[in-house]
Amino acid sequence: MLLLTSFIIVGAYTFYFSKKANRNKDNVGTSLGKCMVMMLSMTTSLTLSLILAFLFPGMLAVLTVVAIAICAVAAFIIGRPFGLTAVMESLSTSLMGAMMGAMLGVMLPLDSQTFMLASMDLIYLASILFVTFFIKRQDVKEMDPTKRVRELAPFFLTLLLSILIIGTTAAWESDFFKVGNDPEMDMHHHQHGG
Repeated sequence: MLLLTSFIIVGAYTFYFSKKANRNKDNVGTSLGKCMVMMLSMTTSLTLSLILAFLFPGMLAVLTVVAIAICAVAAFIIGRPFGLTAVMESLSTSLMGAMMGAMLGVMLPLDSQTFMLASMDLIYLASILFVTFFIKRQDVKEMDPTKRVRELAPFFLTLLLSILIIGTTAAWESDFFKVGNDPEMDMHHHQHGG
């Protein structure tokens, strides 16, 4: 459940960023745009490849190639609003993030997977918050305080809802898969589906 939730959140916010960046790219300088793209493509690729690592346990070679391909698509979507050099920056950053996330996911013990994925989701959401703040900064400065709250409230409420969903799903999943206090038994139980 957490894997699906994480994937949906990463996909939705990636498209949201691309749409916002495309609309407001004139308010963001070239160097700041490249920094935002680099930050977001790294956290996106780390999170996506971690999700894939939990879906393909023990298949590091296949996993790495699949993670690089999927993350390259996300990197293109992230970098596209800022031009070709930003796309190249995004692709190179996602290549590194995809490989690191795949290796991390394969090395993690079963009892740490939920914690790590929930943590990566929160890091991803923090990066989305950060880059969205910089994209909207210029528009929001020119608004009166009442309109500013109305403009920013939906985004912050959606972000808060995403954090609550991740936290609830992670808490539910970590309790759901507990069989006992023996990690070997938990791993054996999880691998054999019951």
